[in-house]
Amino acid sequence: MLQTVEAEIDVNGEIKLLESVRITKKARAIVTVMIDENGEAISKGNSIKILEMLRSREFANRNGHTAEQIKARIEEARNSL
Repeated sequence: MLQTVEAEIDVNGEIKLLESVRITKKARAIVTVMIDENGEAISKGNSIKILEMLRSREFANRNGHTAEQIKARIEEARNSL
């Protein structure tokens, strides 16, 4: 199961979760650092905005790609290295 939690990372790399997390055993995490155009970390509250966007009608009705198109683009990227 995946769970998204907002956190802050200070300049020393210390991570502080901004939301509570309930886990029952040791877990792994993937951290995505979001930097805005000014080189500053994106401010608190963006996870809520992202979730709202994912639930929006515009997102649901977006022009997506088929699995085959995605696989082809991944393969193309791999072969271009």
